[in-house]
Amino acid sequence: MKKIIIAILCIATYSAQAQQEPHYTQNQFNSNLLLNPAYAGTDPDNTSIGLRYRNQWVSFVGAPETYSIIGDTRIKKLGIGGSLNYDKIGIDRIITGDLNLSYHVKTSSTGQLSFGMKGGYQSLKSDFTKLVNVTPGDPLYAPGATNLGYPFIGLGLLYYTPKFYVGASMPRYGFADDNVIGTKYSTPHSYLYGGYRIKGNDDIEFRPAVLLKYQSKAPLELDIAMDAWYKNRVGFGVGYRTGDAVNFMIKGNHKKFYAGYSYDMNISKLRLFNTGSHEIFIGYKIPKKAVDQDQDRNQNGRYF
Repeated sequence: MKKIIIAILCIATYSAQAQQEPHYTQNQFNSNLLLNPAYAGTDPDNTSIGLRYRNQWVSFVGAPETYSIIGDTRIKKLGIGGSLNYDKIGIDRIITGDLNLSYHVKTSSTGQLSFGMKGGYQSLKSDFTKLVNVTPGDPLYAPGATNLGYPFIGLGLLYYTPKFYVGASMPRYGFADDNVIGTKYSTPHSYLYGGYRIKGNDDIEFRPAVLLKYQSKAPLELDIAMDAWYKNRVGFGVGYRTGDAVNFMIKGNHKKFYAGYSYDMNISKLRLFNTGSHEIFIGYKIPKKAVDQDQDRNQNGRYF
């Protein structure tokens, strides 16, 4: 039974899901550049670089694994960022690289509006020799039909203050059609998200956030999360992804370093075939000038 499910997953991945964007649990924690090019440069005082690893549906053969490197900086009003992602999904290997540019406009004493654009390229390679029960000679599974690549663009908008942010984006708009077999490999995703900072007392702070995801070939998905931070040093969070998982998170930052770990407990029928999902993020900030790294990192407007 498990082999049948794996084969279905692999075929579905190629025909409909191969180019779908990976999702992340720690969307509040310095990862929004993957969702929105307008995020680049939201911290004017530091250049940031981060590494992310996500292992989804552990113990399920062929389940997604994602490796990412992310970085961004700010030059006056211009934000510059980039990311490189490597995805392993069933029989597929997907490499995605992009460059992000943003422009930041001050709208009030505390608020800024950022406009962003992303340009990149995605390549897909599939190993159909790992599939079983396929029809010999089917052009869909012919050697050479698996090396695909296409450019894409993305757009985003972000408004942020030291206590609040809201953004909207379509980070990858592109297409790659095979004229022989008539298969489309890319479906654009749209995101709408926001978060707020609530002070409990001098030591405790709460950070609720929501993320709405839409793409035409899948149900509408909503991520709801709540972080509680102690002295802006360590945070604990819980979240819920509709129809998919309950999430548990721990995060921390100290001077130039920040890190986070999350565990997703699957609640769909897939829970019978996996032991959950793990995600790890490690980041480092390079100050542009001498600043007190022990200050509240939200003073620069980027706590998300």
